[in-house]
Amino acid sequence: MVIVMQEGATEAQIQHVMDRLIAHGFNVHRSTGESHTVLGAVGVHRDFDHRDFELLDGVREVMRITQPFKLASREFRPEGTIVDLGRGVKIGGPEVVVAAGPCSVESREQIFCVAEHVA
Repeated sequence: MVIVMQEGATEAQIQHVMDRLIAHGFNVHRSTGESHTVLGAVGVHRDFDHRDFELLDGVREVMRITQPFKLASREFRPEGTIVDLGRGVKIGGPEVVVAAGPCSVESREQIFCVAEHVA
C-alpha cells in the first residue's frame, strides 16, 4: 500500500500514520520529497480497511497494491526466470515441464496420454 501525505503535512501527522501502519503489522518505508511525503506499507494484511487511512489527518491519497506476486511478474522481470530443481530439471525457459502429484495420475498409460495431448 502507498500513502501519499498532503503537502505541508506535519511531522506529527506523518508519524501518526506510520504508527498506525506499524500497529497493523506493516513495515513502513518513508520517502520525503520536496513537497510530499510518501509512505510505503509492505506486508500482506487482509484484515483491515485501507479506507480508514484516507480519513487520517494529513493523508492526501491511499493506493492499495493488489497485484499478487509482484516480484515474480513479467512487468517486474520481463526476461523470465528459470528455477533449477536439480537433476537436470528446470522450470521456466523454453521447455514445458509437467509435474503431477500422487493423486493426479492413476496409471502409466494416463501420464503418457496427458503427455501426448500436451505435446
